[in-house]
Amino acid sequence: MADSHHFCWFLLLLLLLAAWCVRGEAEVANGGHQDLPPLLSFKSYNPAAAALESWVGGDPCSGAWIGVRCSRGRVVGVFLDNASLVGGVAPLLGLARLGVLAVRRNSLSGRLPPLDNSTSPRLRHLLVSHNQLTGGLRVSLPSLVTLRAEHNGFHGDLRALSVPMVRSFNVSRNMLDGEISGDLSRFPSSSFGENLGLCGLPLPRCVHAYNALGDSVGQSPSAAMEEASSGGSNGGLSKLSVTALMATGIGNAALMVISVAISVAMFVYMRRKLRSWKGASDAALSFEEEDKVRNREEKGQKSNGGGLVCFDGGEELRLESLLKASAEVLGKGVSGSTYKAVLEDGIVVAVKRLSALQFPGRSKAFDRHMRLAGRLRHRHVVSLRGYCNSNGERLLVYDYLPNGSLQSLLHGSNGGGGGGRSLDWAARKAILFGAAQGLNYIHTFPARPALVHANVKPSNILLDEHGAACVSECGVMRYAANIQQSIPQPPRCPPGLFLDRAAAAAGGGGWHGYAAPELASGAGAAGARATQESDVYSFGMVLLEVVTADNAGDGNGGGGGDGGEDETMGWVKIGMLCTAEAPEERPRMAQVLAMMGEFM
Repeated sequence: MADSHHFCWFLLLLLLLAAWCVRGEAEVANGGHQDLPPLLSFKSYNPAAAALESWVGGDPCSGAWIGVRCSRGRVVGVFLDNASLVGGVAPLLGLARLGVLAVRRNSLSGRLPPLDNSTSPRLRHLLVSHNQLTGGLRVSLPSLVTLRAEHNGFHGDLRALSVPMVRSFNVSRNMLDGEISGDLSRFPSSSFGENLGLCGLPLPRCVHAYNALGDSVGQSPSAAMEEASSGGSNGGLSKLSVTALMATGIGNAALMVISVAISVAMFVYMRRKLRSWKGASDAALSFEEEDKVRNREEKGQKSNGGGLVCFDGGEELRLESLLKASAEVLGKGVSGSTYKAVLEDGIVVAVKRLSALQFPGRSKAFDRHMRLAGRLRHRHVVSLRGYCNSNGERLLVYDYLPNGSLQSLLHGSNGGGGGGRSLDWAARKAILFGAAQGLNYIHTFPARPALVHANVKPSNILLDEHGAACVSECGVMRYAANIQQSIPQPPRCPPGLFLDRAAAAAGGGGWHGYAAPELASGAGAAGARATQESDVYSFGMVLLEVVTADNAGDGNGGGGGDGGEDETMGWVKIGMLCTAEAPEERPRMAQVLAMMGEFM
């Protein structure tokens, strides 16, 4: 009996265990993971897509699903740019905790569902550009930071679009119409271009029909004609009266057209005269300013001797003292060699001796730029104290910063006092944020044409005595004779997922092709010139390399530091926005700075 009793209990336990297993399998089959159904629904549109081959199993947060990023067991980001996808995007927007959706340059179609705080409360970055999406843009998300929907088939007006916090915005090349609201008018015209029906700032103002014009000045001609044809109290007007009325109206219209034409002609004539007067005045002012600058230079050359032009903070510099100073090589590159020079009076400076191959002969444009660069004063920009451009010698004298460069921190290269130091997550963020502030200052400095750095890379981001990042060598390489030979060709990454470039930066010591595609490609080599957009690309490459580098300090989780997966992916996302292939799709440095500020 006892054995029979134990057997019954054992059988019961087996039945309960089997039922529990069946229930667990049923839960997985029915989408046990809360985010599994939307992802599988999206995958059903693309059963043979190579980008989604890894989407197998019951847990999208296992780390094996390419393009899916999770935090605390929930999907928070989907990155599927250039993945040859079709179908609708609505299933992905059904992910309850989605913060980033990047599906650019695919063949997705259908409509975007209405998006608001009840449907997508955590969505901050929506990138659906270069697809075939249609319908209206019904997005009301106060926390949305990025909305890129250009090159689609969206139509209708923008009245249902409420994104007060958005910083990166583009709805160009769609079929939108109507008036642009006041909140959206803060963006440039390029954000709305090639929507033939859109009007209002920043586009040309909307022209409304004045249906009640006649009422404001008396009875309209059409009303008069109607009354005439229907007859008055005495039985109506004759055909002659109607003809006379029409002739009077046509004559008045002709007079109005002639008056407007004369007014426009006078306006154009006066504007041209004013422009010519203003141009002559500006030219006189600029020539006068050039004379003042030239006189100051001549005085500086006489006082300092040998053609050394000094700026604020470098008045005590002497060329003879520089040439006699004890020097230590800090680094050598395509542009030239950099030395640490200790002068007789104990002053320490960094001297850049430019390569005669890259900078042959004397250039007035180079001199003008150096005079402008000598005015840059910002805590995150290395100050130029003086320069020499005579007798075949080109020397740039900068403040000496004792803690080396970002390059030496990342790779332990010999470039100052920074070699061998660990770079924890907080230090990475501070260095990137400081470099972004310096680059933004350069880009917004009041100059015509606008200033461009032209050589943003880790070795040109130096660290001062407090460890703060300072951008060095602003604009120097823009005047190099053989600039294309100095640009390393980046390795080709497969044109697939959003994070391919971040992965490339993380492997093998980083991706060292910091030059933008329009500069580095052989096709554009001949006439390519660095721009602020190419600076943003280079900074994005630096950011990706710093964020994904594997030399964080002990206990901080290398390759992402202690910032958490959400924060790390946020920084990677900023880097990817900066490194967009098309220059016009990259954010401005001010926008990059604002996005980075969210993590500081």
